This record gives sequence, C-alpha cells and structure tokens, in this order.
Amino acid sequence: MAGVTAERTRVIFPQGQREVTLVLANQNDYPVVVQTWVDDGAPDAGPDEAQAPIIPLPAMFQLAAGQRQSLRLLYVGPAPVEDRESLYWLNFLEIPPNHPDGQDADSTRLTVTMRTQMKVIYRPAALKAGAGQAAGRLAFRLEGAHLFAVNPTPFYSTLSALALCNGQPVAVAAEGLLAPNSHVQIVDAAPGCVHQDTTVQFTWIDDEGNSQPGRASLSAK
Repeated sequence: MAGVTAERTRVIFPQGQREVTLVLANQNDYPVVVQTWVDDGAPDAGPDEAQAPIIPLPAMFQLAAGQRQSLRLLYVGPAPVEDRESLYWLNFLEIPPNHPDGQDADSTRLTVTMRTQMKVIYRPAALKAGAGQAAGRLAFRLEGAHLFAVNPTPFYSTLSALALCNGQPVAVAAEGLLAPNSHVQIVDAAPGCVHQDTTVQFTWIDDEGNSQPGRASLSAK
C-alpha cells in the first residue's frame, strides 16, 4: 500500500484558473523522495514521455516521515477541447531510502518504489454548472448478456458499484470510467433475471470523491 497519499482522490481543474493545489502526506515511518508528473495515464510511461497542459511543482522533493507537502498544479496550455472535459493523470512515485535508520546495510531486504495515479479533470468554463447532474442522465442498455453504460454528457463519470435484479450486486468492468459522449460495456455477463427488471441501481463518484446513489432505466436493443 502506498505510504505517500493525497488529501483527495481526484483534482478538478477549472478553465481560467491558473493553478490548483494538492497536499501530499508521507505516512511512512521513514523519509522518501517523491517524483511527480502529469500524463495520459499509460501505466508504462515515465515522466520523460509526459505530454499534458498541466505540470506539477515541485517535480521532485523529499518528504520526512509524517511530513506534508503542498503540490502546485500549473496550467501551461495549449487549451484542450472546450465542449467536453479532458482527462489527465497525476503520477507520484515514492522512492524509499536504501537503508532506513536502524537497519544494517548488509541485511537482506526488498526495496519497492510505489507509483500512484489520480485523475486530473480539466473542466471548460462553459461546463462549470451541471457536473453534479450528469449522473442523472446516464442510461443503460442490454445487448444479449452484455450491459452497456451510455454517457451522453460532456462530463467524465465514474461508477464504483452496480446492482441489478432488485439489488443484486454485479462486478463493474472497464474500471467504471465513462468518457464524455461514450458508451462502454460495463458488465460482461449480466444475470438472467435482468430481463425481468428494468432498473439499474448504481453508485457514482462526485467531484469530492464521495459515493452517491443513482438509478436509471434499462433498455434492451
């Protein structure tokens, strides 16, 4: 589990705002070096390949055990599209010391660097209002045994849980992330009883990272 954690699970970056801040905390009992960058979320990409209109400062710093650090996210352009949100990913890599205090340099140990990714959502000014109502416009479509989520809005939506057949929980595929104006196969194999129930209960994540309940009708193609 990551020892360096952020104060929230996502960052909303409004158009027209030059920077936003995020506080990181080192919960380890030893110091670490932290490297940060913003990219498109590719898990195998490093900071040298990062291309995004947002940069974090400082890009590298040391955090003592229990220490906090304010991270500035600066918008440097160019402007993304303005008719829908754009998604980027903030990476912070925590690098532990080779030999923590009190440990023999000759002792056998495994050193692990931990990389955490979190969403940075750039929100155009024209979309300042309406993000909280976006989940109410989600729709669900059944095609055979596959359940698709349809997001007709210009906002990103994240589903953390789904329930069918009067409350039967089902696994959420595709990490529950719905891009603007998209449809995603969200359940690989829906239970047979779904044909008799036309309601989908779901949980979505708001701008503050809190879980919110939602309900939508289910249609069949």
